[in-house]
Amino acid sequence: MNLTSLVDYGIQNEESDIRVHVCPQIRRVYVYPTNCGVEAIETNVYRRVSGYQPGWDKPTSEGYLVPPDCIKHCVELMFRDLAWNALNFKEDDTTSTKGDKAVTLVKSMLKRGLLPLPTESEVIDERDMQISGTDIFVKANCLKERDIRIQVKCDFKGGRKSLGGSGNLFLQVRESNPFGHY
Repeated sequence: MNLTSLVDYGIQNEESDIRVHVCPQIRRVYVYPTNCGVEAIETNVYRRVSGYQPGWDKPTSEGYLVPPDCIKHCVELMFRDLAWNALNFKEDDTTSTKGDKAVTLVKSMLKRGLLPLPTESEVIDERDMQISGTDIFVKANCLKERDIRIQVKCDFKGGRKSLGGSGNLFLQVRESNPFGHY
């Protein structure tokens, strides 16, 4: 179904635990707990802007421009050029293609243990457990019996201005989908 008017759809009502913004222009990836992004936009400090897609004269998104340093627990990651070159991100790729490439990059990061996920740890003091080979228990994102849900966004020009980015991450809160891209 194609939606041509903006509807509430974004960080404020998604069910993710972790957000990952893939920023090809500066070849950086930003990772933070989703609730920290929501907290940032709820401060009403950041500018709300409209986004557009080529071939459509009305806004196709609305969101807040938030500097990565202003999102609690946001981590900036850098990878070798080889990873970026293999995916060949292009600014004129469709929204779907950019999203698919971003997911491919994040999937590769996960496979290689390169995506930091928030954890809580407990040092084991029990001598028998230490002898058997357990020194630390780790709980991923403080979740019990549930997978970690990750939302990946291709934020093409996002990221630090000093690296050539916009200076912000785009935290979307409304969207339309006139072309049916997913």
